[in-house]
Amino acid sequence: MNRAIKFKLKNGKTVTIRRIRAADYDICMKYMAKFSRDPGALQTNQYPGQPKKDKEMSIKMYESNTRLFIGAFDGKDVIGMASIGRQNPDHPYQQGIRAGIGFSILKKYTHNGLGTKMLQILEKWARENGVRMLYADIRHLNIPSIATFIKSGFLITGLQRNVDIVNGKFIHRYAVEKDLTE
Repeated sequence: MNRAIKFKLKNGKTVTIRRIRAADYDICMKYMAKFSRDPGALQTNQYPGQPKKDKEMSIKMYESNTRLFIGAFDGKDVIGMASIGRQNPDHPYQQGIRAGIGFSILKKYTHNGLGTKMLQILEKWARENGVRMLYADIRHLNIPSIATFIKSGFLITGLQRNVDIVNGKFIHRYAVEKDLTE
């Protein structure tokens, strides 16, 4: 993704989606702190008080040619982030043909087509970079994300039981995959 994209949400608001770069580290950490307190975060791996990610490591990931990090912006504020990373690109057998996806959106901005748009951008990058299989793990209570992935052509391929405990209850995760060669 080389240029910013203006995207109109279903509620009529226009947001900008663009690649995250090294200079964005501080605003991304601010977003992650905000998202970890957001009601929608209960359905993700984020949690209140989560330590900031190492700046040097984050910048290295943002600038990697085997990963893509994108942000959705409402003005100067990050309202959602998504990432894709090729799995083991230097391995002689795996060759980076699989890529893992993750994304988060502030609850206030969900159900407006933003998740689907970000997923389309990640899939385009995957196709351009020789990825053949996309995958993600989604908490079983995260119905909006499950619906977004299924609507985008992903299949549920597995269930991991009792992976996390949130508010004293076990959380399961669905594995979803999309074969880009079909």
